[in-house]
Amino acid sequence: MSFNTINYELSASSLSAMNLELSAGQFFKKLAWYPPAETKIPLRAILSALLSKSSNFEKTLCIYLKVEKCVLGNSGRSLLSSLLEILKQRDNDERNEVLIPGYTCYSVAASVARAGLKIRTYDLDPLSLEPDLDSVTQAAGEETLAIIIQHLFGIPTPVNRIQEIGKDVGAYLIEDAAQALGGTMNGRPLGTAADFGFYSFGRGKPLPLGGGGAMVGKDLDTLSNLRRVGDGKGYVQLSSTLITPFMSLPFCYWIPEMLPLGLGETIFDPNFNVSGMPLVMQNLAENTIASLDDLNLHRRRVAGIYNETFDDDFIFLVPDDASPIYTRFPAKASTGTIPKDLKRLGVRRMYPKAIPDVDTIKPYLADPQSNTPGALEIARNLITLPTHMGITENLAKEIAHKVKVG
Repeated sequence: MSFNTINYELSASSLSAMNLELSAGQFFKKLAWYPPAETKIPLRAILSALLSKSSNFEKTLCIYLKVEKCVLGNSGRSLLSSLLEILKQRDNDERNEVLIPGYTCYSVAASVARAGLKIRTYDLDPLSLEPDLDSVTQAAGEETLAIIIQHLFGIPTPVNRIQEIGKDVGAYLIEDAAQALGGTMNGRPLGTAADFGFYSFGRGKPLPLGGGGAMVGKDLDTLSNLRRVGDGKGYVQLSSTLITPFMSLPFCYWIPEMLPLGLGETIFDPNFNVSGMPLVMQNLAENTIASLDDLNLHRRRVAGIYNETFDDDFIFLVPDDASPIYTRFPAKASTGTIPKDLKRLGVRRMYPKAIPDVDTIKPYLADPQSNTPGALEIARNLITLPTHMGITENLAKEIAHKVKVG
């Protein structure tokens, strides 16, 4: 056998191996499923949470947010509900309505209902997700106890204009910063500009612990009344948090995705548990918050790729002097089912209906005939693209391209 023949055989063998490797890579790529939002928790943080006997997370969070006081709870919605109950009692039940965005998480509506208050909705601008000021002005009145504004997907909503409307009717202003921990507006941490602000540490949130929440505010006495003792050990919750990152790996996520677990389903349920944040979850938060800025930096980088790919009419406007964090990247698409190949890449719709159109919420509405066309348009057209640590630069470009041409 000649030298050239040997080289030819080696080259053919190498080429064959390369083709096999590429085929295997393509095969596994087709099997991969990516979650729509962040689930990553360092294993060392979970182990440290089990070993710690005390927690300074409350103090650590206050320093991070540059506030004097915060209160921890088992969820953001439980803290919101408890706050509304206190405000209602303080008002001697004279005002019984809370204004909320026409397009928002159903947990916000559930918190209002659990507090025994009526829900009144205001509309949103479908170009920016910001409140429609005329709609807020029309909805606010002498029955308004509080107005809730949201920083949806971690995109800052200007507070000042809504704050003025609230002052005109004597209503409290509450920031829903559940998806916005680490974002800023005019250099100020989101959730700290209004009378009160709350955060969530649930799955898919900026700090995705799998549970827990926090409330901050300017009225320290009210926050003191809101304080709750941690309920239970929290080990069951921590176990779920431990399992989630493994089940969210690209080659495992198809399992929970295919099972009838209601994964990612948005449900209105006012009968949720209200308690404190277990010590073990506080420990987990304290051991994890140091990674928050890195998580948010990655989200912004991925969002930057999406922003560069899409035309202006496909993306939502962001206010000047705002630093979003993009727990997911929202985009304007169209009605219809998301194709399976995009769903595999973590592309999803968010809340399926505007608040006034949800049958289970309608009995709690102050005005069941309320009209929020902007919120309805958002519900119909909005899709979200993943920004979490599992999304590389190349994968983000692939997702953006497929969304754009699809």
